Amino acid sequence: MTTNPGDGLSLAPLDPAPTQPAPAAASSHVARTCPRCHYTRQASDTAPAWQCPRCAVVYDKATPRPRARAGHDEDDDTQPVPLDPRRARASAGLPWAWIALGSAMLAGAALLGWKWNGERQRSAQQVQRAASDSRAADVSQARAVQDGRARIDALEHQWRMGEGAQALPAVRALADEGEPRAMVLLGSMLLGGSSYRNAIGQPLDPAEALQWLERAARAGDATAAVRLGGLYERGEHVPRQPSLAENWYLRAARQGDGAGLYSLGMLYARGADPVSQRPVPAWMLLTLAERASRAAPERDALLTEQHYPSSARAGLVRLKDKLHPSDIAEAERLADAWKPGQPLGF
Repeated sequence: MTTNPGDGLSLAPLDPAPTQPAPAAASSHVARTCPRCHYTRQASDTAPAWQCPRCAVVYDKATPRPRARAGHDEDDDTQPVPLDPRRARASAGLPWAWIALGSAMLAGAALLGWKWNGERQRSAQQVQRAASDSRAADVSQARAVQDGRARIDALEHQWRMGEGAQALPAVRALADEGEPRAMVLLGSMLLGGSSYRNAIGQPLDPAEALQWLERAARAGDATAAVRLGGLYERGEHVPRQPSLAENWYLRAARQGDGAGLYSLGMLYARGADPVSQRPVPAWMLLTLAERASRAAPERDALLTEQHYPSSARAGLVRLKDKLHPSDIAEAERLADAWKPGQPLGF
């Protein structure tokens, strides 16, 4: 295509349109100071508008903190942050609450300790009182037994002096109360005998006497058992029964009673059908009777002389010729090993 010069058209590039300065963008930056760290927000900060770029606290929820004093770094996060007044008052009262709680606990512990100590003292006092009462009861019982024995001894003396008729009611009353010694005395009084001067007019009743003696023997009185054994051995007031006499003698001998040991030993030394002679047990029993007689030389006034353990030495002398030395040694060994309450071992 041909261009005419006269057309006024030119192929030269056109001048660009003058550049207009771009209007400044509306800035969204809002200068805001953090109430906590006092940092003023900059336009270059990228943190959300509601959050402090430095301490990341929410502006609207931050508690104002006073500015740093001279010599302190304003940006130092270790500085104490003022508390809310209500929390400050609560914190101020907290130590007193702990003190009050501790005082209450100490007071409770002291109260429990006082109560426990009081109960302990009361328990100890109760134990002491019970022990004291027990000792007092034992003393009272021993005194009563002693007084009762003294009274029985006085009545026995009265009987032996020929005043049995006057003593009999009191003796019977004590026997009815269950006093074994009174039972033995009553039985002896009702049996009579040449060993005592019976009062004129005192009734004799051998059948009742046997009942009282047996009752006392079954209650554990060794003297009553020996008296019964003697009656059955000799056949006095009852048919003669040596085997029954052996049983009563055994009852007394197992208690370590000297009269029981002597009476049983002499029964075995002599023999009485159906009880055969038993020399070794007889030596053992007479040895024990002699030892008992040395330990308690006084005689029981309610026993007859046939049962006095002081005669055991004479029985040993008569028995010695019937025994071999080895038998005597065995009998002595048995006597040394035996204790009252144990079986006699034969």
